[in-house]
Amino acid sequence: MEPMEDASTMERMMMQRAKKTRTPINGSLELLPLCNMNCDMCYVRLSKEEMEAQGRLRTLQEWLEIAGQMQKSGVLFLLLTGGEPLLYPNFKELYLKLQDMGMILTVNTNGTLINEEMAEFFGRNKPRRINVTLYGSDEEAYRNLCHYPGGFAKVIQGIRLLKEQGIDVKIGGSLTKANQNDVDRLIDIGGELDVPVRINTYMMPAVRERNKPYNLQSRLEPKEAAKARIQALRGEMGEELFAQYIEKSLFQVENIVCEETLGRMSCMAGKCSFTINWQGEMRPCVTMSEPAMSVFEVGFDAAWKYIMEETDKILLSSKCSACKLRPLCRTCAASAWSETGDYEGVPDYMCQYAGETLRLLQEMAWEKREEKYSWINDFR
Repeated sequence: MEPMEDASTMERMMMQRAKKTRTPINGSLELLPLCNMNCDMCYVRLSKEEMEAQGRLRTLQEWLEIAGQMQKSGVLFLLLTGGEPLLYPNFKELYLKLQDMGMILTVNTNGTLINEEMAEFFGRNKPRRINVTLYGSDEEAYRNLCHYPGGFAKVIQGIRLLKEQGIDVKIGGSLTKANQNDVDRLIDIGGELDVPVRINTYMMPAVRERNKPYNLQSRLEPKEAAKARIQALRGEMGEELFAQYIEKSLFQVENIVCEETLGRMSCMAGKCSFTINWQGEMRPCVTMSEPAMSVFEVGFDAAWKYIMEETDKILLSSKCSACKLRPLCRTCAASAWSETGDYEGVPDYMCQYAGETLRLLQEMAWEKREEKYSWINDFR
C-alpha cells in the first residue's frame, strides 16, 4: 500500500527525496485495535477482551517519548489510525503534543464519533486532512456490514460538522458483498457534501476469513471487484479523464517490457515510510505483519534501521515481474503475503482481478471507437 497516495506535488517531492536518503519522513500510529463498529471485513479490530489477552494500550507518555525520537529522526507526516483512533483515552492531548512537535497530522476515522465538540476541536487545531470511511449509502449497510445501527446518519452528520469547520475531508469507500451496489450512490453523496471520494474495491482478506474460498468471504469476488473498480474510477474521474485513463492503461500493457526476475519492493514502505501498531511494533506498512521490531524495546532509530535492512531483503515473485498485466495489477509485498502467506507468492485473487480489469478496459475502448466512427454507417 502506497502511503499518502493523495499527496500534493510538493509532498511527493519531499517523499521521493526522503526515499533516496532513507529518511523516515512519513509514518502512522495505530493507537488501538478497538472500534465501536464490528465490520465483517476488518483485519484490525479486536474486542476489549481479545486486546487484553494480547497486550495493553500504550500510555500517552510512552507515545510522546517515541514521538520525540521520531521528530529527531526526521518524521514530518503522521497518520493517526486504529481501530477507531478517537476512542484512544488521551487522543486530544496526544494530537496537540504531536502538532507542537511540528508533525503534520492526518486522521483516519469511521466518522461516527465526530460531534460538535470534536469538530470544533479539529477546527481550532486543523489537521492536514481527516479521512472518513463510508461503508454504505444507507442505514441497512451499517446494520448488516458494520453491525452498528444508526451509523450512517452519524457519519453524514460528522462530515457536515467537519466541513463547517473548514476542515479538509476525504471520503473513503470500502466495497464488499454487502454494499457492492452502492458505488454510484457513494460518489453522489460525496458530490452532495462537496467531499472527494476514493472507493477501494480491493480488500485484503479478513483474518477470520483467510482460509475460506472467495465466495464465502465478505469481500467481493475478484471479477466483481474489478468491475466495481472500473465503475468507481469512471465516477470519480468523469468521462473525459476516464477516457484518458483507458488509453493510458492499455498503452502501458501493450508496451511494457517484462523480465522474469525476482522483484523488489518499489513503494515507500521501509524506504521512507513506516507504521507502528498499538503494541509498539514498527513495520514497513500497516498491512504487513513482518518484518517487525518493538520501538519501545530498542528505540525508534534502531527499529527503523532494522526495518530498512529487512525490507531490502524482501523478494517478490519472478512470475509477477514477467507479467504483462503489471500496470493494472495491485499486487505488492503486503497483498502477496496476505493472500498467499509468502512474499514470493502469486495471489490468484489479484491475477483474476487484473485480468478482468484488462478485459473490461479493452471492451470499453472498443465501444468508444465504434461510437467515435459511427458516422461512417450513415454513408453505407
